[in-house]
Amino acid sequence: MSQPYYMIDFSATMCTFEIRINDYPVLDMEVDGQVSTLVPVNFAILETGIQKILATIRPLSKHKILAPTTNLNFDIKLFDVTHDFVFEKQFGAYQLPPITSSVKLPVVRYASSFSAEVPYVLKAWQNGIDLNEMKDLSQKLFSAYQNLSNLLKAKNYTEFTRRLARRENNMAVALYLSPAEKKARLNGLIRDAQNGFDVMPVAKDSIVRLYGDGKVAALKKINGDSALFLYNEEKNEELMIDVGFYMAAGKSEWEVI
Repeated sequence: MSQPYYMIDFSATMCTFEIRINDYPVLDMEVDGQVSTLVPVNFAILETGIQKILATIRPLSKHKILAPTTNLNFDIKLFDVTHDFVFEKQFGAYQLPPITSSVKLPVVRYASSFSAEVPYVLKAWQNGIDLNEMKDLSQKLFSAYQNLSNLLKAKNYTEFTRRLARRENNMAVALYLSPAEKKARLNGLIRDAQNGFDVMPVAKDSIVRLYGDGKVAALKKINGDSALFLYNEEKNEELMIDVGFYMAAGKSEWEVI
C-alpha cells in the first residue's frame, strides 16, 4: 500500500471529549447533542510504528459529572488512497461503558495503541524543548498568537504563509496532497480573511494546552476551540485557525507546527 490513510470513525453524545494520537489532538470538541463522522489522523502519525491513542471524556461545561446519556465510541479505519478511497480494514474499537446515575464520574480516560505503516517521516516537534520548563509560557505563547493575528489584520499574507510553512508541509506529506492542493489549503483561508471574515482578538482568558509530550503548546478557548479564529458577522460563522507552537532545541523563536 503506497498511500495508507488512517481515519477515526467516531460518534459522541452529550460530552466534552478529546482524542490524542501520540499526545497530539486529532479531535477536541464539546457535543451538546450528538455528532458522528470520520476525520483523518495521518498528521499525528509521525512515522511507521506503534501509535499511542488517548481518549478523555468529560461532562458538558455546565455540568460536573457525566450524564447517563453520555456516549463516545470510535475505531480506526485504514484506507488506501493511491487511486481512490479503498477501505482496507478497521481496528482499535472503543465503546464508553454505560454511565449509570448511581456512579458519579467527572472524567473517563481510555489509553491504547495501534500499529501504523506510513511511507514518510514527519519533521514535527521531535526536537522541541520541554515547554513545561519555560518561564512565563502563557505570556510568551499569547504574544506568538497575537503576532500571527496581526499578520492577518495587516493583510501580510506572504509572511503569514511563511510562518505556517512547516505545518503545511507536514500536512501535505501526511495527506498526500498535490502542490495545487497544498496551495489551495492556505489560499482558502486567506480568501476568507479577505471576504467577510474578520480576525478576532485572542482572548486573554485562553487556556494553555500542552501536547506532543510537552513539546507543543496551543491556546484554546474554554470550549476547546482555537483561540485564533475569524468571524463573519453576516453569516454568524466562525473559522478556526488551529495551530500549535514549538521551540526547537537551541533556538529562541517559536515555530508553528
